[in-house]
Amino acid sequence: MRSPKPHILKLFLSNKYTYAQIIRKSDGNVLASASTIEKTLRKELPSTSDKPAAALVGKLLAERAQEAGVPAVHWERKHGQKYHGKVKELLTNMQEAGLPLN
Repeated sequence: MRSPKPHILKLFLSNKYTYAQIIRKSDGNVLASASTIEKTLRKELPSTSDKPAAALVGKLLAERAQEAGVPAVHWERKHGQKYHGKVKELLTNMQEAGLPLN
């Protein structure tokens, strides 16, 4: 039997922006979020829709999650979703910044 995962990671990648949220599963509250639509990130990035932008979102999300006291998150891959490109960059940088996947 699987152990319950208290925090889940939701990703949305549009053609223009990258969004990520960490949600507490028990009540649906958003504990941390980051996206390339934020003004502070848009100023730093030449493009808001490429791999370096997704990597920065992952790093920022991990920092905000640690401030919120989130020890780890669960990310469930959607049916047919591949682990490459922007998704891989975001998840890899999130893990390197100290927020592991469980």
